[in-house]
This record gives sequence, C-alpha cells and structure tokens, in this order.
Amino acid sequence: MVALVNPSIFIGFKYPRKQLIIGINMAQIIRDKDAEMELENALNRGDSVWVIGDVHGHSDALENLITEIDPNPGDRIVLLGDLIDRGPDARMVIRIAQQRGDTFAIKGNHEDMALTGFKGKKKLSWVPPIDWLYNGGKQCLDSYRNEEGELNEDDWVQDLIWMAQRPHMILLDEWVLVHAGIDPKIPLDEQDANTLMWIRDEFHDAKKPVDGYRCVVFGHSITHVVLGQRIGDIGRSEFNLEDGRPLWLGIDTGACDSVSGWLTAVDLNSGEIVQANDNGDSKRPGLAFTRK
Repeated sequence: MVALVNPSIFIGFKYPRKQLIIGINMAQIIRDKDAEMELENALNRGDSVWVIGDVHGHSDALENLITEIDPNPGDRIVLLGDLIDRGPDARMVIRIAQQRGDTFAIKGNHEDMALTGFKGKKKLSWVPPIDWLYNGGKQCLDSYRNEEGELNEDDWVQDLIWMAQRPHMILLDEWVLVHAGIDPKIPLDEQDANTLMWIRDEFHDAKKPVDGYRCVVFGHSITHVVLGQRIGDIGRSEFNLEDGRPLWLGIDTGACDSVSGWLTAVDLNSGEIVQANDNGDSKRPGLAFTRK
C-alpha cells in the first residue's frame, strides 16, 4: 500500500497551464480549455496537430514515431490515452508526455483503472486494483521498480496525480479527440467521463453524428481486433460528415499487439498517417481522410 500523508496535494494541485480542482474518480468530464485553444491555434496557423493512438508502455515505438514525424516548433502532439500498462516502459512514456512542451495527453480507461486504487478521505492511500494488475498494471508498476525490485513510490504517486488531471476530451472546431468514443445519442456537453473512456459498439455503429461539424478521433479499440480492419490499418466510419470526412477515425493499431506492433499518428491538418514500431521501422501509408 502506498500512503499519502497529505491528501491536500490532490486539491488545487498546480501544473504549468492552470490550477485544477480535482478529486479521485470524479464522474464529471475534465477538459483543458487552454490546451484546446493552443491546439486550435496551431491548426489555424497551418501547423500540424499529430494525434497518436494507444502507446501502452511502448516508449521505443513512441520515440521512433516522434522522430519520424519530426515536428516543427509550431506543431503539437496529442496522445489519446492508455499511455500505461502492458508494454515494458510506461514510466518512460509518461516522462515523454510530461517533458515535451508540444505534447498533450488524454485520460484513457487504463489510467482510469489505475486511479481506482485510491482509497480514503482524510488520509489517501493507493492499493493496486486486481483487475488493473491483470490488464497490464503489473508491467506498469515494474517499470517504476529499481534493480532490487523496489517500487519508486514517490514517482509513481506523482505520476498518478498527473494522470488524474488529464482531460477526458479535447474539443476543437472540427474535431473531438477522446480515448474511446462518445455516446451517439447524447449531445457533447452531456457526455459522461465513463463513456468517453470505455464505450465501444454503440459508438462504432452510429450512423449519424452527434455534431455534424466534428469528426471523432479515438483509440481504445485495436482496429484489426475490434473494427474489422487489416493489421496496421486505421478504422473509418462507413458514414461521412457533409465535408467528406468520416464520422470517426479509430487509430489504435495495436502497439501492444504481438501481431501488429504499429503505433499510429494522424495529422489533423493534412490527414497524413505516420506509423512506427519498437524496432525502428516506420511507414507512411497514405491519408486518413479527405475533404470534398
């Protein structure tokens, strides 16, 4: 058990962009309006906003992908959640996300599972949830251990705090960036956090957009396992918005999957797809979308 002597660090905890008042397992959606403004400004300038699917602890694939993208100073990167679990180095993935000034991250269902380990009010403690450990959490914790197998509790707790503060959704003029998807029956401003991190079939099967001007980009569902695509291909809705873009783009191409290993990025301005894996291989398989 990891004990937090001072639970006030979870109330009004500051990070560089603004002050967030948060709790553990809050039901309401967290958004980062400053991040949304910065990303929208980048798009309006004509810079790239690269959206990256589930990394799942594969820091080598992430570093190789960023190298292949070679972002310009005005470009921005958004990680669609599930930075942790399953892969060998979740700690390094978190460090990359924290230390790059051009990078933002959304909360995924694996971060959500890890955060359910917090208990208590006056004195917070964290106990690893069993379902999280079975779903890749053990590999995540191992990346925070030293050579003697001792857990670096301070680093882990501080990174949990950071995870808790990630937004559930980034809302731009023409895009919804989210981990799992949205409830197709509910307006964007009425969605709930659990849906944004966990939904699958009901969202994938939607025939009409919640917002006719915004394409939803998400991870969560490995495209060749859940969306019926070939290994390494992104998923696209069968239905389109009026401007020709699909209702949604699924870009979790299975960085943690043994038969794939591809981590995917899509540029929201150009539509270009870039992919890389742990071994240093990369490819540019075309465009994710076109407009009329």
